[in-house]
Amino acid sequence: MLFLVLFCLVQGFSEFLPISSQGHLLVFNTFFNVTDSSSLSILELNIISHLGSLLAVVIYYNHFILSTIKGLKIFFRPDLNKNLSLSFKLIISTIPIIIVGYYFGKTFDYDNDFLLLIIGISSIVFGIILLIVDKFCLLIRNEESMNYKLALFTGFFQCFALIPGVSRAGANMIALRAIGFNRNFTVKYSNLLSIPVILGAAIYLFVNENNNLFVDNALNLTAIYVFVLSFVFSIIFIHFLISWVRRSSLLIFVLYRIIFGTFLIFVSLEL
Repeated sequence: MLFLVLFCLVQGFSEFLPISSQGHLLVFNTFFNVTDSSSLSILELNIISHLGSLLAVVIYYNHFILSTIKGLKIFFRPDLNKNLSLSFKLIISTIPIIIVGYYFGKTFDYDNDFLLLIIGISSIVFGIILLIVDKFCLLIRNEESMNYKLALFTGFFQCFALIPGVSRAGANMIALRAIGFNRNFTVKYSNLLSIPVILGAAIYLFVNENNNLFVDNALNLTAIYVFVLSFVFSIIFIHFLISWVRRSSLLIFVLYRIIFGTFLIFVSLEL
């Protein structure tokens, strides 16, 4: 039971903060024997926990989503509904990672001996890049400044998140801060962009990895437990991130990435 709590905490903690949920879950799986600790496989745990995080962001931004749905009646005039207009830009930002992820998603072998080293280096390098753009780039753009060209740029940069340890949220925040968006909108756009990305990743894993997933585990208590815990922890850390950037910079996440990455590099060299 403690294992599942820790797993869901790691998922909720790292999914929306710019510190790489993929990297943290891979590290977690390296140090803990998932098969012995849970009735679910690591793949099933990943899918269920991500769906819990998906529900969290949907509920947190329910007003945005409901407004977008209502705006569909003016589908061909998105300029009349700012949330519908932003949703179209989110779709544009999602297209690159769908294409790149489909063809190159398995470029990195998650069972190779250098995985911890790759995650460690990525965590530090992209943490430093995040520090530079957050500290030195201007705060000259807000939500009204987002257009399809900038959305596509953000989408292409998000593809770096396919490298273990980079972070989907981190890549998005680097891209958005680099082109001058303020921190509040940067976090909002990154969080909303997680909806199609998480959903797409879950569907991809479910369809391509194993047709027998959830045959025996679909409605068992462990699956429900993981889903609920991931949902709760995700809600907590979404709120924390939004509250934090209203009053401070992204420095705390950069420091965490550097410490985390340094630790992994030392561990990888000792193994």
